[in-house]
Amino acid sequence: MKACPTCGIEVRPLWPTCRSCGTLLMAAPAPLVEIGAQSDPGPSVDEQFFVPAVYQAPVTVDPPIPVYTHSPRIAGSGSGAGKWIALVGMVVFVLGAVATAWFTIRPSAAAKHETPVALAPRTPTAGLPTSLDVIVRVEAESTRHTALQTVADVGTGDIAALSAAQPDYQWIAGGQSSADPHTVSVVQNADNVTIAVAASNHDVCAFGKWALNATPVYVTMEHEEVCAALDAPSTGWSPLAGGAASDLPDDNG
Repeated sequence: MKACPTCGIEVRPLWPTCRSCGTLLMAAPAPLVEIGAQSDPGPSVDEQFFVPAVYQAPVTVDPPIPVYTHSPRIAGSGSGAGKWIALVGMVVFVLGAVATAWFTIRPSAAAKHETPVALAPRTPTAGLPTSLDVIVRVEAESTRHTALQTVADVGTGDIAALSAAQPDYQWIAGGQSSADPHTVSVVQNADNVTIAVAASNHDVCAFGKWALNATPVYVTMEHEEVCAALDAPSTGWSPLAGGAASDLPDDNG
């Protein structure tokens, strides 16, 4: 037994307070967190090892740092602008390539307007020519020779009769221009029949003239834009047919 420190009444050791005056007979428990403390330190590492699920110290998460980027709209517009720039660049490149090819390949303006001249007559070519200029000339002159033989056989410049006699060629009126070595422009004059055959380069035109009881004559013009029988020249004619030697008849006819 012990006495109450306040009123002196005897109290039992297990009494927490005096039943007479209410004086606290044992020390007050210390608080878990001191007053004014910033945060609860929580249990020690050893305490967390034995009782990990009882208590965990609060975790402080800092707010995320904002990252400033372009808005989707601005980024999209920039990407679209880049695509347009690339597309415009491609179009400009293609147009430049086409223009370069055109000015490189096409005949010059001066060549287009050169004055037509009569080429020197030549004997029929034996063997295979190697020059491109000779090849296109021989091709047109060979067609001219064969077509004029057809005119001599028919005896007229009638287009229907000539087409029936030689269907391998396209026979057109003398006012129309021959477009290639397979097209023959023909006109019936008062005393002769005149034909014109264009070369494949569209710069050479082979003219031929047939008359009854007369020797056929020929002239080949260079720089002739329009290869029509009606435009046949008045000079430069020769009995030399040109073309290929294989087009001429042999000694037996």
